[in-house]
Amino acid sequence: MLELGPHVNERVTPCSTFKIALSLMGYDAEILKDEKNPIWDFQEGYDDYLQSWKTSQTPQSWMKNSCVWYSRLLALQLGLEKIQSYLTLLNYGNQDMSGGETKAWLSSSLKISPKEQIAFIQKMVQEKLPISSYAIQMTKTFLFVDDLPEGWKLFGKTGLGSIVQQDGKNLKVRWFVGWIEKDDAFFPFAYSLRASEVDCALTIPRVKKLLAESNAMTAILPD
Repeated sequence: MLELGPHVNERVTPCSTFKIALSLMGYDAEILKDEKNPIWDFQEGYDDYLQSWKTSQTPQSWMKNSCVWYSRLLALQLGLEKIQSYLTLLNYGNQDMSGGETKAWLSSSLKISPKEQIAFIQKMVQEKLPISSYAIQMTKTFLFVDDLPEGWKLFGKTGLGSIVQQDGKNLKVRWFVGWIEKDDAFFPFAYSLRASEVDCALTIPRVKKLLAESNAMTAILPD
């Protein structure tokens, strides 16, 4: 795995990359059933930042559209106590849900470092998390992004949030957390960019370029 940059150990908000953990929790707790169920309907007052959120969602569309209100409903069904228990089991970041079960991961109390994201992804891919195999397999399926050269496949989840630095300056944080795999080989990564402005459309292309430049697709990690 790569550990580059000055902020590799600094914890910040996971934002929508937390959907990976929420998916694992939801399937393990049997609230999420399969790709299409449960179907939850959009209602007035729900998060409607994107047009794709203003309609009914399935687990599959939730992850694809990165729908915030579906995450909130799932978190409410899990409940704060169960989420806290899962965070401990997963050893996820600072495990701080004091911001509340529907928003702690959205530029609030829950924080995680790039290094911790990588460790989390590595354990998930290797099925070394104390979570059902079904939960892991369903979550991995939703995270497929693209086919890469030489038979490699790219998986991951983006996230966008904000942090306030010690000098009071507000910065945007852009994540892309995931892994590449080919046959029995895989390579986990966590890309984190912080700047006053970020171009979301460039995130995945930038990570593809970095992976190619790092020769990650020639690395083979043991089981």
